[in-house]
Amino acid sequence: MKITSAIWFALGLSWLVQAADENTTVYYWTDAQGVTHFSDRPVAGKTMNSKQVEIVNPPASNPNPITENTTDTPAQPPSLSYTLSIASPQSEQTIRDNEGRITVQNQLSPAMPEGEQSQLVLYVDANRYGCNTASLSCEATNVERGAHQLRTELISQSGKILASSESITVYLFRVTAIK
Repeated sequence: MKITSAIWFALGLSWLVQAADENTTVYYWTDAQGVTHFSDRPVAGKTMNSKQVEIVNPPASNPNPITENTTDTPAQPPSLSYTLSIASPQSEQTIRDNEGRITVQNQLSPAMPEGEQSQLVLYVDANRYGCNTASLSCEATNVERGAHQLRTELISQSGKILASSESITVYLFRVTAIK
């Protein structure tokens, strides 16, 4: 209970100090339940204690700034920012393939470093197809005729998307035999 009263006292002082002029008197008293009350004026009928408070303007700048200690954290290698784009087919291109194949060639800048374990993925509408990451080529098979949205992503071994291409629309023309 004494700790709670001390906390309320400190809060009350800080509130009153903020609202006060250069110097002021803070009045406080404790009621029958042990709750401490604060006021900027004496209250009639209460046994009051008072405290003279001097307000000091804070310095314009912190004389003891807290600086980060960068020697404790291990240095992170700079992360590369990749740009991935679909080189072929072109947007709005019609692809003629009776077996329903769509072959996509990608461009990646900068090139992947040797030993980098990343995966290139092709999305045809909502379907996902694996790609040859080394040659940046992808192939979707048995795709139905019609309009399709193509998009590729470069994904790190941890699952983070490193780069994503713009989505393009292509049209697959596939001859069907009427039975």
